[in-house]
Amino acid sequence: MLSLLQIDGSMLIKNLSKGTKEKLQLILAMSRRAHLYLLDEPIAGVDPAARDYILKTIIRNYKENASIILSTHLISDVENILDDVIFIRDGRLERFASVDELRDEKQTSIDHLFREEFKC
Repeated sequence: MLSLLQIDGSMLIKNLSKGTKEKLQLILAMSRRAHLYLLDEPIAGVDPAARDYILKTIIRNYKENASIILSTHLISDVENILDDVIFIRDGRLERFASVDELRDEKQTSIDHLFREEFKC
């Protein structure tokens, strides 16, 4: 996974960029063979190319039959890999639905629906 994400394994963690540290944290999480992965903003603060690498790493390395809970505000970047969506506001469940069913029902993208429901 280090080579896939273009990380030099000989470097000290303190010398890594913020984006590379994020990638390293992801590698540490995804290298485990867990039944549940909780990923909190794994693509925040990294450039779009790094986001693609991170999402590919998640998809390629999670255990078959495992579940991934991924929190993000970057809906458009992850929408195409989601099965279900949960919207939470102020600690309360606002919406829990299948992505495909929700798109069909609302005739819009999950990103657009999120922006509409959470606009200020």
